[in-house]
Amino acid sequence: MFHAITLLLPDAFRRHGPGLPAVAFFQGEGQFARARPEPTEWDDDPFVADIARCADHPQLCRRSDIIDGQFALVRLTQEEFDAGPTPPPVDPRRPGEHVATDEGPNAWDTLEPLVRVWLLERRDPNAGHVPVDLEAAAGALGHASPFDERFGLRPWAQGLASSHLGGTAFPVQGLPPGHTPFYLELEELPGLNFGGGNAQIDLESDTFGWSCG
Repeated sequence: MFHAITLLLPDAFRRHGPGLPAVAFFQGEGQFARARPEPTEWDDDPFVADIARCADHPQLCRRSDIIDGQFALVRLTQEEFDAGPTPPPVDPRRPGEHVATDEGPNAWDTLEPLVRVWLLERRDPNAGHVPVDLEAAAGALGHASPFDERFGLRPWAQGLASSHLGGTAFPVQGLPPGHTPFYLELEELPGLNFGGGNAQIDLESDTFGWSCG
């Protein structure tokens, strides 16, 4: 899988306890991926043998979208976060084999430079509230719509439609049910493939969804 982002979370967003203060998000196989062969079918294939030896991280949370695209959220201890980024394992594929044609990124073919990110506070009247679809924002009890009567962004919402934790959601199409106030909205960071859209990953309920632009 392609590593997209790792975040050290504010205290309020550490929903699985203080011992897991950070999260890492990954995107992998896309909608046209083929089923993995059983290792016994490819005894001499180093790629399949490598898959057979793999073990899941104890805090791995796998997610599949409605077109079978693969994603993962991994919760990290402080020690794991402090260890910093690590390169992917050596590519075990032989030349010309297991070429990615599935429209999903992977750790070997999708290469992006390492860029540090940081969290900034922002004024958002919807912080602490369950996110709602933009179409329902105007009528949602206790929710401040980011749009005015002409569907322009209100002054307080300027600059909010970017990757962020909690507050006002800006889904390109709609939100799946089950979100809590403690979610991460990701725009299409370099290497990710959301079809020009964005994704919402809930850090408490594990609800996940994305939509294309």
